[in-house]
Amino acid sequence: ERRKDYAYQSLAFNFIDKRMEPFLITVQPGSASDPVPLNAHPGQEFEYLLEGTLKVVIGGHEVVLSAGDSIYFDASHPHGVMAMDGAPATFVAVIL
Repeated sequence: ERRKDYAYQSLAFNFIDKRMEPFLITVQPGSASDPVPLNAHPGQEFEYLLEGTLKVVIGGHEVVLSAGDSIYFDASHPHGVMAMDGAPATFVAVIL
């Protein structure tokens, strides 16, 4: 369990000497007035949205993804996500 506000499933938890960390993540929707929780870490991150609508905030910029959209960014910038439209969002995240 990496963060309490996201449901994570590690897709390579027992792979030895891995260079990336792939996850399947489900985020519950928040209120439009809720701030997006931010974090930062070394490396790069790729996210591919499987279902739902996802607000992605990176370094003060906001992008809205729909199913089939993806984003790749420098994870050292503060970033976070929030599901929108009253429904959960599920995506694959790969952290390098």
